[in-house]
Amino acid sequence: MNRATQLPIIGVLILALLGSSGARMLCLDQRRNLDRARNQVVSSSGDISRLNSFALGLLLGGLRGPMLMVLWTSSENQKTDRELEDFDTKVELIRLLQAEFDGVHLFQIWNKAYNISVQMANLPTKYTTILDAMDYAFSVDRERPDNVSILASIAGLYFDKFGNSAEKGYFSPRLMDETLPVQDRVRVIFPAEKRDLVLRQARLAGAPVYVLSPREVREDISKRYIQVRKPIADNLQARLKDPDITYELREVRTTVNPQSTLRRTEHDSILDSEYRILPKYLEPREGLKPTGDAGDGSQLPYLPRFQPYPYGVSPFALAYNYYKRCQFLQYQRGARHAQLSERVISSRAALSLKKWSEEDWHMARRAEIELFGKPVPTEDAELEQPTQSVSLQYKLAPNPLLNEIIWRYENSARISQAAVEEYQLHLKHYPDDIFVYASHSESSVAQTHLMKADALYLRAMLAEGEEKIALVRQAETEYLSAANEYSRHILRYYLADEDAAGVLPPRVNRADVLDSQKLPDALIPLSMAKLRAKHAASGYQLSNSEDFKELDAYVQRANARLAILAQYR
Repeated sequence: MNRATQLPIIGVLILALLGSSGARMLCLDQRRNLDRARNQVVSSSGDISRLNSFALGLLLGGLRGPMLMVLWTSSENQKTDRELEDFDTKVELIRLLQAEFDGVHLFQIWNKAYNISVQMANLPTKYTTILDAMDYAFSVDRERPDNVSILASIAGLYFDKFGNSAEKGYFSPRLMDETLPVQDRVRVIFPAEKRDLVLRQARLAGAPVYVLSPREVREDISKRYIQVRKPIADNLQARLKDPDITYELREVRTTVNPQSTLRRTEHDSILDSEYRILPKYLEPREGLKPTGDAGDGSQLPYLPRFQPYPYGVSPFALAYNYYKRCQFLQYQRGARHAQLSERVISSRAALSLKKWSEEDWHMARRAEIELFGKPVPTEDAELEQPTQSVSLQYKLAPNPLLNEIIWRYENSARISQAAVEEYQLHLKHYPDDIFVYASHSESSVAQTHLMKADALYLRAMLAEGEEKIALVRQAETEYLSAANEYSRHILRYYLADEDAAGVLPPRVNRADVLDSQKLPDALIPLSMAKLRAKHAASGYQLSNSEDFKELDAYVQRANARLAILAQYR
């Protein structure tokens, strides 16, 4: 190509770039005028993050490929060297330049939530880094709605990072607290020597566990302080009339401006003053009619079923919502995940409900142990024994923490029952999974009875007269069902074939355990006693002894409570 031919092409390219730049400046100017009319603040710099993928690709032209190579190499080097000053900017540019590639988005979501968050020095910073990964996923979801791969990634962050990671003891309660309605906060300032008293009373007043953790109790010279929601502070002030304790009202936490490019440090509130899902999360996407499910494109269509949420929305509840949206798109529209199988996507909603029910169970257990002033075990498997023998005559005064415990037990029962229904839906589509999920479903049935019984037991402790006797009878029925269901579950799945003859009645094998005709309820305690003795004789060294001990703890709790309730016959 000679010089005479090249010059017109170069001129056209220069004019195209100038024209694109001018059009962009005109659009930005019009946008600023509109935003001023709406009293919104928009950056006057017109930074590159406000460009959409098409506009950015048009401006770069043939330089798009080389720029991506530089961005990928530079960002990965920064991650390796732990120099993250402008890492987020580079990741955002990669997102804009490769907007059509699901694999890129899945990697970057995982990259931020796992590789980057683990480099953070403390839990609050890790928490905000995972929120940053969540924001990345939501930005892709806005550009490419109803993408199963992206929705499953959002669900996975709630399930695996906020709800099921090693740091879940901090992440999950904090997320629940931040999803509550926006309320004023109060700084409670107290002398260092009154720390234990204040924290104990704050817990009884309803303060979340994470607020009272050592990392959240701040120091100010000789004073200490915690920051809680105003209703909790009011409860605490009513319980502690101490002139040495002062209360400072703090500014209300504002909702994040959706136009802001700043990194958020808290999860958005998603509940109104009645602890119900805010209407904006249930509004159909533009152009769609409301259907109450994923068909209308709303963000949280599956959460109203379980409202209200007086103690915030669990990360597993949010995971359930997004997995249900994936499930709908897969069942109804034939959508497919880029990496996961249809079978996995179908099962995750049920697993989320099961984990949600177990989370409320364990949170209620720990709170119950705190309520009765006992040391709280660190392991979930050790939570049953500390309070199982507490008498119905224990003088228990109503307080916000007790209300929370009862609510969580009842909610755990409700969610575990919903999990059974969700497993049945999955098995309808994938009947071969019966061998995998039958045990999950059966344990959820047993859990439902145990949680109902524990809530009734606490209510009976507060009641008097005929009301107390009625609650005792209901609790007795539920504990008996829980003991029998868990025992059958153990004998079915945690009894070795070679031991069955010495544990089960004659002519009864493991396959018959769930049949009440072949193994009546009256014979279950004897079989369990034999199996318990076998494990004890081995020093709990049998292959499934750990699982047996955990499940048998539920049976023994139910039996201990039944022995107490029997006194009221």
